Amino acid sequence: MSYWDLRKKDYYRFCVFTQERFDPISHLMMMAFFLSAHYGLILITSTVHISPLNTILLFMGVAVFFFKLRLYDEIKDYDLDLVINPNRPLARGYVTQAEVKRGIECALILEWILFAQVGTPGLLGIAIASGYSLLMYREFFIGSLIRPHLTTYATSHTVVTFFLSLAIFQGLSGLYFWQLPHEIYLFALVSWLLFNIFELGRKTYQKVEEKDQVESYSKVWTRPGAVLLVLLHGAISIQLLRGFSFLKGTWVDHYLLGCGSALALVGFLYLVIPTVWSGKLYRGFSSFFIILIYLGLILHLIL
Repeated sequence: MSYWDLRKKDYYRFCVFTQERFDPISHLMMMAFFLSAHYGLILITSTVHISPLNTILLFMGVAVFFFKLRLYDEIKDYDLDLVINPNRPLARGYVTQAEVKRGIECALILEWILFAQVGTPGLLGIAIASGYSLLMYREFFIGSLIRPHLTTYATSHTVVTFFLSLAIFQGLSGLYFWQLPHEIYLFALVSWLLFNIFELGRKTYQKVEEKDQVESYSKVWTRPGAVLLVLLHGAISIQLLRGFSFLKGTWVDHYLLGCGSALALVGFLYLVIPTVWSGKLYRGFSSFFIILIYLGLILHLIL
C-alpha cells in the first residue's frame, strides 16, 4: 500500500471518528447560532464594521476549538470508556491515542492561525481561551481532587466558554477585552450558564435509565435537585439578558420568559412522569435550550 493510500485510510478513519463523536450537523448548527448571537450583539452594542471574511474565519476557528474539546474528553475518558463504552472509536482501537493527541496539536495550531487572521485582539483572545483549555486538559493539575466532584469538575471546565465568547467578541470587533462594553462580559457569563445547562441536562436520567459506574447529576443531586440546579442557571441567564438595555420592552423580553417557562414545564414533566421518554425529552430540551436563547437574540437583530 502506497503512502497516499495510507493517508486516505487515516483520513477516512478520522472522518468516521468525527461522525460518531462530534456529529457535524448538530454541532455546526449549535456553533452557527452561538457565533450569530455574538455577531448580533456586537452590531447592537458598537459601531464597528465586521468583515464577512472575518466572520467565516471565526466560525472555522470556533468549530476547531469545540472539536479540540471533544478530543480532550476522548483522551481523559479513555480508561473509563474501556469499561463502560467499549464501542467508542478510541476504546475499540479504531483510532489510537497517539492519533487523537496529534489531532489536538493540529487543532491548537489551526485555531490560533484562524483567529490570528482577524487581528491581534482576536489572537490574544484565543490565546487566553486556549490556555484555559489546556489547563482543563490537565485537569488543573488537581484531577484527583476534582474528579470525584462531578458538578465542580464540569462547571470548572465550561468556564472555557466564557473566554471563548470574549475571544469571539474581540475577533469580531477588533477591540481588546479591556475595551469591550460591559454587556459583552455579561453575555459571556450567560454563555457559560447556558453551556452549564447543556452539560447538566444531558447527564440527568430517570431512575430506570441510570447505569452502574456512570456518573450523573440525578445521582449526585437527586432528580428534583438536578432539575432545580438547571432552573437556577436558566433563571440567572434569563434575568441577565432581560437587563440588557436594548432588550427591555421588546418582544424578546417576553420570549425569554417563555423559554424559561418551557424549561420549567419540561423539568416538571420529567419529575412527575418517571419514564425513559420523559428523561429523553428533558435531556433533549436542555440541550436545545441554548439554541432557543441564541435564536431570540438573532431574531431581534433581524426583525
